[in-house]
Amino acid sequence: MNYLSLAEELVQLRNTSQHIQIDREISKSTQADMFILAYLKKHDNKAYPKDLSNSFMVSTARMAVILNRLEDKGYIERTTDTKDNRYIVVSISKLGLEILKNFHEKSVEYMASVLEELGPEDAAEYVRLKKKLITISLSKLIK
Repeated sequence: MNYLSLAEELVQLRNTSQHIQIDREISKSTQADMFILAYLKKHDNKAYPKDLSNSFMVSTARMAVILNRLEDKGYIERTTDTKDNRYIVVSISKLGLEILKNFHEKSVEYMASVLEELGPEDAAEYVRLKKKLITISLSKLIK
């Protein structure tokens, strides 16, 4: 089996899939906004900007730009840390939680419709293989 050829095909498929409207919407939104909102939700709806920068491997300056955009949209709020007023805490707003919930629901609905088109066996096999690929990829990152 030629794994390089298969890998090339996968890379081409990934590049092609970015031209599909929903994939474009998901990748634009999730690259910053939805990932950050999900991170905040997972961490008791709040985090320090530096923790966000570290988790998303972006500079603090880049994270500040992203947070400014999220704050302008009303998705987050920034407040002074009650334990140490030298620090700022980023919290997800009610609107941010609602946006995240709606985005998640739309994403699940879209993926369900795609999986339904595959049929039960292929859909289950696709999910099984995707999990396996993610597990393998993560194990390679840890090494």
